[in-house]
Amino acid sequence: MNAAVLRLSDVHRVHGDGEAAVHALRGVSFTAYAGELVAVMGPSGSGKSTLLTIAGGLDQPTSGSVEVEGTDLVGLGQADRARMRRTSVGYVFQGFNLVPALTAAENVALPRELDGVRSGKARRDALAALEEVGIADLADRFPDDMSGGQQQRVAIARAIVGERRLVLADEPTGALDTETGEEILRLLRARCDAGAAGVLVTHEARHAAWADRVVFLRDRVVVDESGSAPVDDLLEAGHA
Repeated sequence: MNAAVLRLSDVHRVHGDGEAAVHALRGVSFTAYAGELVAVMGPSGSGKSTLLTIAGGLDQPTSGSVEVEGTDLVGLGQADRARMRRTSVGYVFQGFNLVPALTAAENVALPRELDGVRSGKARRDALAALEEVGIADLADRFPDDMSGGQQQRVAIARAIVGERRLVLADEPTGALDTETGEEILRLLRARCDAGAAGVLVTHEARHAAWADRVVFLRDRVVVDESGSAPVDDLLEAGHA
């Protein structure tokens, strides 16, 4: 078994207090290993996106631990947690989240520069990441001058620049046509095959088929975690 890159242990997330409290996650334990792509599925409101934001340190659990490469994010201060996100964790969102005023290369280089890497080195790293996702020729183009698929490739390059070992993707193909979406999933799969751990939130079984393992959430808890059963069988069993 490869090393665990992400480990959530008995994670609870509660918003509010008393009778108004909303339980976003209820005792979720979850692990993603190096070289593995894990798909997270479940109905709307099951806690999928909350799991992802907590996994990457964008939100804090009410209780439980969240470890990325052995470091417990819960025990870090805000600045150290932000640094961890820039160096170890990459996010890919459905809405791309690119900065319109920056070129593709500048968007990808931004997290490196924020982490104190000199601009020349940050650009070289950005160009290498753009090369990896197949759009090095678009390095100096602005997001508004790209197709949706090209923008999502830039977003993936930004998520993997600097050899980040954990890639979190929240419905990354939702705004794309089927063929382009398949290309994006192929890129995520390749990054995991190269040694990263990936977590993909999706509601489509054909996208989950790219994963090594599927985790199902319902009512903010893990109800099934399978590495072998066909996704369609689990869906028919009522787990998603």
